[in-house]
Amino acid sequence: MLNRRAVLASAVLVPLAGALRAQGSWPDRPVRFIVPAAAGGTNDVLGRYLQDPLTKALGQPIIIEYKAGAGGAIASQYVANQPADGYTFLLHGSGLVTVPLVQKKPTYDAIRDFVPVTLIGTSPMVLMTNPSTPDNLKDFVEYARANPGKLEWGASALGGVGQLAMVAFQDAAGIKGMVMVPYPGAGPAAQALLTGQTKYMLSTPSSVTSAFVKEGKMRVLGVSTAKRSPLLPDVPSIGEVVPGYDTETWFGLVARTGTPAPVIARLSETIAKIVATPDIQEKMRSVNVVPMTGTRELGDIIRKDNALWGKVVKANNITME
Repeated sequence: MLNRRAVLASAVLVPLAGALRAQGSWPDRPVRFIVPAAAGGTNDVLGRYLQDPLTKALGQPIIIEYKAGAGGAIASQYVANQPADGYTFLLHGSGLVTVPLVQKKPTYDAIRDFVPVTLIGTSPMVLMTNPSTPDNLKDFVEYARANPGKLEWGASALGGVGQLAMVAFQDAAGIKGMVMVPYPGAGPAAQALLTGQTKYMLSTPSSVTSAFVKEGKMRVLGVSTAKRSPLLPDVPSIGEVVPGYDTETWFGLVARTGTPAPVIARLSETIAKIVATPDIQEKMRSVNVVPMTGTRELGDIIRKDNALWGKVVKANNITME
């Protein structure tokens, strides 16, 4: 009969052997990256930048699949229900954290159901306004503060970071009673701002909105990060007028909890090498994303966002339903 020490030793060695096999043989078939939106968004663009070099580095195809809907909850729940075998990953952003916080009956938990693989990059949000409003950040905040309820603002996704960041901005700036108008995406929200249906919004910068800014059809008054962004060095930070305001969006790769640690480590290290190349760095900055990587870094951001946005949601009683 096996003695107690032998039984305990075998119990430790079995999962260790499994992890070592995963590290040695993974991947031996195509790997899927699930994107929580339709093709063309920033998540998709970043995935496409990584797709070919990652396929070459790993020796297996990287397949990008789209599962849009419910602010990204459909894709998140899908990945949370897949086997934790290292062949299905979620290429998401801040919405991974914000959506379950605003659901009355959350379909997943960003911290419990997922483990970070790696951060890919961050992006500031920008306060964009219609030209009918004051043309600088200080005057805009003073005008909005003095005229409660007189301006409409656009939200590109209910429960998204843009909505929650705007609520936090208005709370910090003492802006009250403004009317939120929800839209099914950043494109329609930007169009509403362009035509004057709304007067301001917080969103990540894009080539489309940048073109409108150059034409004088909309303005960028401030960035949401505590300091000025290297992407927009001439644009003041909102914190220069509203002290303490600091937030940004992020993009990263997560896996279902239970995914073998050696798989996560290899994928994270491989992506870090790819993102560090000058070509990828230039491509990412061209879509207003600051390249950044790291497993621990992504985990820290997810936990920080969960605490920050949880307070905003609770204080303002925000729900998607």
